[in-house]
Amino acid sequence: MKQKVSFFILQVSSSNATCRLFHYLTFDTTELSFALPVSLPKLTKFPDLVSQPPNTAETRIRSTHFSVSGHKMASNSKRRKMASYSNRLKLCSDNEDRISGMPDAVLCHILSFLSTREAVKTSVLSHRWNNVWASVPIVDVDEEQYQLDYLYRIYLYRMFGYVGRNFSKDLIPEYDPDWFSQFVNRVLLLRCSGDIHRFRLVAKKTHDISHIYAWIATAIRRNVVELDLSVGTPSEPHFEIPKSIFMCSTLVRFKLWLRGDIKVMTPTSSNCFPSLKFLHVTVRFPDSDSMEKLFSRCLPVLEELIIDGKLQYATAFNLDISAPKLKRLQIQLKVRKFVMDFAANDFVCQIFVNVDAPNLEEVDICFDALVSFSLKNAKCLHKANIEFFYVQELKDHDCFPGLADRIRQILAGICDAKYLTVRAPLLAALGNGHQHLLPTFNNLNYLELELHTCQCLQSLATVLMISPHLEHLKISQKWELYSGENNYCGDDNEDELEQGWNAPETVPVCLILHLKTICLWDFQGCPDDMEVAKYLVKHGKALNNVTIHTPFSENKEMKSQSLAALWSKFSKFPRGSKTCKIEFRIII
Repeated sequence: MKQKVSFFILQVSSSNATCRLFHYLTFDTTELSFALPVSLPKLTKFPDLVSQPPNTAETRIRSTHFSVSGHKMASNSKRRKMASYSNRLKLCSDNEDRISGMPDAVLCHILSFLSTREAVKTSVLSHRWNNVWASVPIVDVDEEQYQLDYLYRIYLYRMFGYVGRNFSKDLIPEYDPDWFSQFVNRVLLLRCSGDIHRFRLVAKKTHDISHIYAWIATAIRRNVVELDLSVGTPSEPHFEIPKSIFMCSTLVRFKLWLRGDIKVMTPTSSNCFPSLKFLHVTVRFPDSDSMEKLFSRCLPVLEELIIDGKLQYATAFNLDISAPKLKRLQIQLKVRKFVMDFAANDFVCQIFVNVDAPNLEEVDICFDALVSFSLKNAKCLHKANIEFFYVQELKDHDCFPGLADRIRQILAGICDAKYLTVRAPLLAALGNGHQHLLPTFNNLNYLELELHTCQCLQSLATVLMISPHLEHLKISQKWELYSGENNYCGDDNEDELEQGWNAPETVPVCLILHLKTICLWDFQGCPDDMEVAKYLVKHGKALNNVTIHTPFSENKEMKSQSLAALWSKFSKFPRGSKTCKIEFRIII
């Protein structure tokens, strides 16, 4: 049967000897919602009240709990909790609580943190809240969440035998995508005529594509500033990104979910995205032509660009991105390779991303063996992070023709960076034939080198040689993302251990003149690790501090012996700097 839990606030005023009962909140157990239109339940139990002394004008707020249709509505613990909450609540007038007495602008700001569906539900709290949601400058509608709410009601029916006030027990209709369309239409029709600051739309099952175009057009007419689109249609005709989005003069932030059945139709005008400063495109096996058209126009005021997602191996496109004011760039493109027998197949790179950004300050690129990145004119680059999706592919680099050239090309584009984080296998994959062609990082001040195996230690010598002004060095271990294991010094890497660390013939300039601090993170203490540490301490003429971070061990005796053994070895290392201090720390 229908069950609801209602909370009431009782105001007892000694000044006029009156009592008022306010219906404050209703909790519907069938829909698990805090804002549902309900009638006041019949009161079958009313607790005794202790009134205020007659000589005081204060108002006492008490929380009362009732039984509806013979069912007890609150336990003693819940009653005490509600009473504690009610004691903290102060009324600013005879009929409104403190929140309801706030200005509309404040209430709209509070509701802006909710989805539109949740904001609409607050209209039943009281007359004060009836149309507050209509003035909220944010419209956030999600068809997936809308459907989940319905499916949850069906789940409750199967569990408890009740569907809700809208459906009978004998008939449970299937979810109809038109319900979501009707909801969005009503929201846009009933809301006030003010501007829409942010419009978020998730609609992937709407059959009538004209609704989607109408919603987007409404947002643009209302001077939308932030637009977040994740749309699609289950059948033809498929969605095409309207030209009006490219020409919208008020659009500042744009997030787009781009998949294969979505087309991009760019306008003939070259003045696209005149005010756009933030662009985030998430791709899922997109159409090549749509990718090229989306970035074919100059982005005159764009400051931050994010491109991430998955591509098919057969995908081929050439992105030429021109953004004169771009400051932050993040690209993570992963290519799905159906044939995994690297020994018998060569994979040809057919995806090219060329970025011209003279004011770029930060770049974060996750590298794929089949994607070519080219960064031009990045003279203002401050921070760069270069990673790789699958380290195993670097070991089989012979199956990816031109991979060494692509790695060298991306390093050439970030050679002006001051702070650099790079995975060592990228440098190891270059081989001796390409390492001497690497650019010089004259501005590099801080370097973090992420290792995977002992073999990667040899990359340290390479990067030190091309960083003459390096002052701060951090060497850390990077666990394989997909295996979840750390095989840094595993027994199955015996061949790699034999090829581990070989001291360079000449000491790098940065060690002699500039390197001040060294951080050895997750230091294992294997033979190659010790040789590297010994070399750095011996030749670091300007070193001030060396910090060794060792893994935590629950065995106190083993931990003390390990630290003592490490300290004994390090204390015997010759030091090139008289002011160098060696410090040990435990990673917890």
